[in-house]
Amino acid sequence: MRNRTASRVVWLLAFGLLRTPAAQAAQQKIDVHAYINDSCIVADEPYYVPPAQKNADGEEMTPKFLPLIGVVIGKLVELFINHEIQGKAKQMKSKADRKDTRYASAHEMNLYRADLRAAPALRINGELGCMTIVAAHLKPEGTDCTAAYLPKQLDPSTMQLPQEQWKTLRTDDSVENQLRRANICVDGNAWAVYEARFEFSKDNTAYRLRDAGYRINTLLTTDDKHASRTTLYTLKISQPAATDQLEILSSAWVKLGTVSAGAKSSGSPDPAAPWLKVPPLSVEARRAYDEKTGPNQQLAGEIEALKRAMARNQRLIEELDRRSAEVSADLVEGLKQERTKAAVQVQVQSAELEVRNAEFRDLPHGALEFMPVEIEVAVTETESEKKSQLAFAQIVGDTGGALASAVGGQVSDMISRSIKLADADAAPASAADTRELAHARAGYFDALVDVQTASSSAESQGNLATAKTRYNDARRSLGLDPLP
Repeated sequence: MRNRTASRVVWLLAFGLLRTPAAQAAQQKIDVHAYINDSCIVADEPYYVPPAQKNADGEEMTPKFLPLIGVVIGKLVELFINHEIQGKAKQMKSKADRKDTRYASAHEMNLYRADLRAAPALRINGELGCMTIVAAHLKPEGTDCTAAYLPKQLDPSTMQLPQEQWKTLRTDDSVENQLRRANICVDGNAWAVYEARFEFSKDNTAYRLRDAGYRINTLLTTDDKHASRTTLYTLKISQPAATDQLEILSSAWVKLGTVSAGAKSSGSPDPAAPWLKVPPLSVEARRAYDEKTGPNQQLAGEIEALKRAMARNQRLIEELDRRSAEVSADLVEGLKQERTKAAVQVQVQSAELEVRNAEFRDLPHGALEFMPVEIEVAVTETESEKKSQLAFAQIVGDTGGALASAVGGQVSDMISRSIKLADADAAPASAADTRELAHARAGYFDALVDVQTASSSAESQGNLATAKTRYNDARRSLGLDPLP
């Protein structure tokens, strides 16, 4: 009997030992999802203001301070910006596959987007506003939970108070409910939610991340409710590569310091966050943009030049009218002839402008995207500040050497690097190169319109040839083909 009991105990222990690795692996399976939107899902959740109340005199009472009013969040736009960085099982190409780090798998997207509705304009893809990182199991794809969202309805009794004293009537203030506003459907409770705002320099050549708040129900690396961890999260932008070694273009990060289960924060206005260089448009992408938008650029350039020419002639007419009222009668006739010439040019240019506008309307105007990159988001929890610094060095240290810049006169050293291309002579365009191209382009189209609508004299033809040479030189400096 004793042997039989002992045998059962041995089997139970063996079964438990067999289950332990699987159970630990299950605990380590943390789903991390990253979203980017024009505003923060949690931190910028707006109040829903109920119908205006009336006071004792029958007058409507209106809040002194109006926040954003609404219930449904705007569409989660493509990364940078479109939708979730997919949390699918994917072999990460980066070396930083750490046990103290949880990843949202890399997702490929195009970094730049060209809007062709008017003159072609190339900008960062979408409007980067806020990144939301959600560590949670999500309900199956296709689930719609927006109807279950309880809005942040304002308590009418606090309506006349300053905004920071407003209160809500809703009964569910959980982060899971707040996420439903963006149709992020958490299955159970979220482990943690972090948010960071994107800030851009005035010229859009540099950016940084600012902590916008977090809610940590459970640490990602331990189930110990009394444990604390030094936490940071990172965003990597990489150039896809044929090998396992990614070409890191830029890394951004937010350091939260020491946190524990149950920690909450509404964000930190840390002014010391470093400015990071926005990855410049690669030569390959610039060539593709120039090729695909060539007809749009040509007509847009002529339209802009015609408008400038008409404005110059209109100012000339106004100046001739002013002078005609001041000069002697023997000079008036000459001024009238100059005015007639300018007025005729305005009419010709106006007709040409109408034709060019019609041709431009007939072109395709769908947006185009350029320069594929991969995005990787990671949340790291370490047991000490020293280990946090080592993790930070490993995760973002492979981005390359620090660069110095002077955006707005208040820029820290940046960790960001330029794109390497097969063409050793090619390099991403600098801001000065881009400005020179724009200036040379405007000069070329001004000279072209002058020949087409105002004068085809030898002098005008010479000016056009000079402007074209300068424009082609600027194009070659950026790796673009010259005009024929």
